[in-house]
Amino acid sequence: MLTSVAYAGSGEDPKAFVICERIKRQSICEEYRLNMLSASDRQLITKHCITGKRCPDENRIGRCIRYQDPDGLVFDKHYYVGSKKKHDWNASTIKETCIQSGGKYEDG
Repeated sequence: MLTSVAYAGSGEDPKAFVICERIKRQSICEEYRLNMLSASDRQLITKHCITGKRCPDENRIGRCIRYQDPDGLVFDKHYYVGSKKKHDWNASTIKETCIQSGGKYEDG
């Protein structure tokens, strides 16, 4: 199922978003648009993540716009440096992962 959506810049109202921030542990932050989530997904994600915030720009290597996970959820996935992971993400790995997941890669 593909959906066409206009994605605006970071000036969009944070209240329209939910973020799952895992920067310290995994160097990622997932950004969901509330209006794109089914009722069950919205309930699950808002229970475990933070409503009304956007993923930070600071220390971001790149992001994947419209990343689609195996369950069919579509969100923006942001990648960062400096986690406790053994190896940080790099732009080429992010870009490859993004394209394989049906998204559009953007630097920083």
